[in-house]
This record gives sequence, structure tokens and C-alpha cells, in this order.
Amino acid sequence: MGSQFWWFYDIIAAAAILVMVFLSGRRGIFKSLLHFAGYFLAVIIAFSLSSSIADGLYKGGVRNSNMKKIEKSVNSTDFIIEVKNHIEEEYNFSGEIDYEKMQEIYTENNTFGYSFDKQIYQYISSIYVNKIGNENIFYEKLHNGYAKIISDIISEHLLVYAGETAFRTLSDKPQQMNELIPLLLEPEDRSGAAEYITDKYTAKPYKSLIRLISFLAIMVLVVAVTVFLTNTTFRTPGFQSLGSHIGGGLVGILLGAVVVVFIAACVRLNVICGENKMLFFNNEAIEKTYLFRHIYDFIASNL
Repeated sequence: MGSQFWWFYDIIAAAAILVMVFLSGRRGIFKSLLHFAGYFLAVIIAFSLSSSIADGLYKGGVRNSNMKKIEKSVNSTDFIIEVKNHIEEEYNFSGEIDYEKMQEIYTENNTFGYSFDKQIYQYISSIYVNKIGNENIFYEKLHNGYAKIISDIISEHLLVYAGETAFRTLSDKPQQMNELIPLLLEPEDRSGAAEYITDKYTAKPYKSLIRLISFLAIMVLVVAVTVFLTNTTFRTPGFQSLGSHIGGGLVGILLGAVVVVFIAACVRLNVICGENKMLFFNNEAIEKTYLFRHIYDFIASNL
């Protein structure tokens, strides 16, 4: 993931503002104010409508589609084998962990919310005496494995960004696995696990994706209507005072800021769809910018 081109974002933002200052200066203050009113209205309408559009589209079809894909991944994943492999890889063990014993630990008490951590630690410690080390570090590694397993289940058929979101959530709240593990180990029907994963970890990323697309579409539509009406209804006078041009240029700064908001939303969409690993569209590069990251963080927090 490259971040060496972080400066690209600040240059684009500065160029957008300068172009709008130049164009608005030529139009004069009156027409520039009309344009700004339309641009500002576009942002307000887009923010207001995109949320309800995203909720409606997600509940109307995206959720069920995601759930079916996750259920397919859940059914093809042996959770106990994945945990066993993760522990062996973390500690460089030779494969002495017994699958049946792990299964017994995870299924002997499958109460919703029950923690298996202590029993897993005691079992692994009994096999590899004096090789496990600190108990809390073991739990941290075990929870990291849980988060990776769920992330991989999601990423197999859905956005990698959704899997990354799940990984971060479970890293911060590993106790949620105590609710999910019994569902993952249901012998016949694991639709409950698919529903849990869908609602807990994929709803927010997919709603964000749909909302970003809706936000951009609405902005383009409202701005296009504004520009068309302004240009056809109000003609720029043949002569304008210097003050009108200067005022228009100042309004152009505000117009440029709105354009940067639009650009930031486009970049955010590409980060989500591009798995945050593309040469330009990645969070590491954006965080190094001076100006652009503030607008981007606003978009990421509110859409």
C-alpha cells in the first residue's frame, strides 16, 4: 500500500479551489452567489436524503443478499480447525492440538455469551507446558485469530472493507465472539450465525457504501440543475465592477470547498471499494495530507 503520493490530494484540493475562484471571479459576485446557493443546497439535500435511501436499499435487498453469501462462507468454514491452525501458527507448534478436544471445549457449554478463553488456555497449556507464556498475551492472540476468521468469512464473497471493519470491531470487542461461537458451531443450521455477522459487521459498511453513492448522485443532479437554471435565467452583465469580480472570487473559495467535499466523497468511495490498498486511494496516504484529510475525515465520519 503506497503513501508516497499523499501530496496529490492536497494539490487536487488546492487546484479545485483555485479553479472555482477564477471562474467565480469572471462571473461576478451575483451569479457566483447563485451558484454557491445551489451547491450548498446540493450538499444539504444529499446529506438529508442519502441516509434514508441507504437504509431503504439495504433493507430492501442488500441485507438478504449479503446474508446468503455469508451463510455460504460460514457453512464452508470449520471454525475449530481455523482456531487450531491459528494457535499452531502463532506459537509455531507441530500440530499436537487435538480437534476432538477443542470441539468438546467449545460444545460442552454452548450457552449464549459464555467465554471459552480460560478452558482453551488451560488445554493448550497442558499440551505445551512452559511454552505458552503469559495468559493475557495468549488471550490477545486467540482473540486476534477469532477476528481474522470472521474477517475472512466476510471477505470471501463481500467487500474486503467490510471484513476489515469486522476485524477492527472484534479486536476492540472480543467478547462478542462469546455470542457468535455457539451459532458458528450449530451442526445443522448456521443461518443464525450468518444473520448475526450480517447485522453486526456488514450493515454499517454497506450502508456507508450505498449512502456515498446516493450522496454523489444527488449532488451531481442538484448542481447540474442549479448551473442550468442559473445560466439560462441570469445572464452575466457585459460590464462588472472590480468589486464584483473580487467578491465573486471570494465566493469561489466557498464553491471550491464544496467541490473538495465532492472529491473527498469520491475518494472515500474508492477507498471502500478498492480495499484500502490502491496506490492513491488508501487511508495511509490521506492521513499524511495537510488540508484534504480534514474534509475526508468529515465525510468518513458522517457518511
